[in-house]
Amino acid sequence: MQIIIALDNMSFEKALESMILLGPFVDGFKINHTLIEHTSMFENYEGELFIDFKLWDTPTTVCSVVEMILEKGATMTTISTFNNEEVFRCLHQYAEDIKLLGVTYLTSWSAQEQYQITREMPHAMWRRNTERIRKYGFAGIICSAQDISDISQDSRCDGMLRICPGITFQSHNHGQSRTTNPRLAQDLGADCIIIGRSVTQSDDPVKTITEIKKTLDLVIPK
Repeated sequence: MQIIIALDNMSFEKALESMILLGPFVDGFKINHTLIEHTSMFENYEGELFIDFKLWDTPTTVCSVVEMILEKGATMTTISTFNNEEVFRCLHQYAEDIKLLGVTYLTSWSAQEQYQITREMPHAMWRRNTERIRKYGFAGIICSAQDISDISQDSRCDGMLRICPGITFQSHNHGQSRTTNPRLAQDLGADCIIIGRSVTQSDDPVKTITEIKKTLDLVIPK
């Protein structure tokens, strides 16, 4: 299982410090708009650069943003599954250049909010959306670890990455409604976990990420 550290909403100085400290211990970093002008700090980094924009717009706009983040060195990005079919057809051309990840049911939503927004039960929503994104070459789907059992019931999801945010470790949930600890996410079948402030705001980030890797039985760099 991979570990990606979220650097969302950090200053450049704090993000750079976190990248230098944690880079040897993790598989990648996730950023949003706050660091988009500072992607040069990842120029020599060999892990994943996950630019998380949750794109939802016209085909021309979405695809032009994907081209821009490719130029920034991104290896992963998020696309809202609420986009129309034309957007997905346009995105298909980038499927071999970047890992396109579908995002639907945010981990900050409660079950009640999910139904109010999508008007679908979770299993029906996952089935419909995974069918769409698989057809257009998406590499995976963003989901809570709690959703993996629903997603895995659909054979069309076989081979798709389950990327799980909402991961906490010995800390509060920081605004997330559906959180999971790293070990439980691994046991439920996550391919990759995204963890942020539980590590970056801890007293000793290196010690914290080392403890997390121990709970996951992952190799720890010396």
